[in-house]
Amino acid sequence: MNFSATYGASGAISSNLNATHSVAKGPGVDHDASLQSVASLLQSAYDLAGELRGLGPAVHKMAALQGASIRQRLDSIAGAVQALQADLAEARGPLLARQLQNLGIDERSHDLQIHIGCGGHHLPGWINLDNYPAPLAVNLDWGIPLPDSSARFVFLSHLLEHLFHPVQSHRLLDEIRRVLKPGGIVRIVVPDIEQCIAAYVHKDAAFFAARRDHWTWLPEDMTRLESFLAYSGVGPTPEHLFEHHKFGYDFETLGRCLERVGFQAVRRCGFQASPHETLRVDHASSNASAQHGGGHYSLFVEAVRGAA
Repeated sequence: MNFSATYGASGAISSNLNATHSVAKGPGVDHDASLQSVASLLQSAYDLAGELRGLGPAVHKMAALQGASIRQRLDSIAGAVQALQADLAEARGPLLARQLQNLGIDERSHDLQIHIGCGGHHLPGWINLDNYPAPLAVNLDWGIPLPDSSARFVFLSHLLEHLFHPVQSHRLLDEIRRVLKPGGIVRIVVPDIEQCIAAYVHKDAAFFAARRDHWTWLPEDMTRLESFLAYSGVGPTPEHLFEHHKFGYDFETLGRCLERVGFQAVRRCGFQASPHETLRVDHASSNASAQHGGGHYSLFVEAVRGAA
C-alpha cells in the first residue's frame, strides 16, 4: 500500500462499513448517537436476516402486494448506506492529512515507534494510533496511514483478538510488516487462550475468580465455560461487535499468522521481557499487566521483518 497514493488529500480509498466516525461539526453527543445508530443497524440487519430465513420464498410474493418488493427495499437501504460510506470516505483524506501534519509525519519519516490500539495509554515518543480520539485516529480497515519501511518498532496489546480472523487480522499484520523497515520488530500481546484452556480443563476456579478481580465488569455467576468461550471470541452480539473478542490465540496460531505474512524469528517472551529496551512497554496496557499466581494472563510475542 503506497503512502502518498492512499492517504493523499483526495481521500480516494476504498470504504467499508466500519468507517462510522461522524465528520459533521457539532457536539460530541451527535457522534455518540451516530455510533449507537450503527450498532442498532447491525442488530437490525441480523434480525432481518433471521426473518427472511425463517419465512422462506413465499413471503416475497406476499410482501410485493404491499408495494415495492423486499429486494427493492433492501437495495434502497444498501444504497443509502453506500452513499453515506462514500461521503465519509471523501472526508477521510483531509482529516488524516491534518493529523499527520500535526504529528510531523510525511513520506520522509523514518525510525518511527508505533503504538497501535493505544486507548487512553499514550506512550511518549511513539505514534499513538487508535479510533477517535487518539492522536492518530483511524479505522484499521483503512490500513496504517504511514509510509513504507518508516517504523523501527510496532507495539499492540489486546487489540488483535478484536479483529475478525483471518481476514482482518492478516490484513493488519501485513500492514504492520509494510510500515516496518527491514529488521524492524513487532511486539504483540493477546489473551493467552492456551492458558485459559488449561485452567478450564483442570477446573482452576482461582484462575477465573482472579480474572474477575481485574476485569470487575465480568458477571460473578459466569461458569468456567462461559468465561473461557467469551474470552476466546465465541458469541459476539451484533450490536457490540466492536467491543467483543472475535478470536483467541495460542503461540502456535499467532506465530503461524506472523509467518504467513512474511515475518521471521517469531519468539515468545514474557511481560516486560523484550530484549529491546524500547519495547519494554507492556506496563502501558492494564490488560497486559493483569496477572494471577505469579504469571500473566497474556501471551507476549515478537517477530522481525526480514529483508525481503
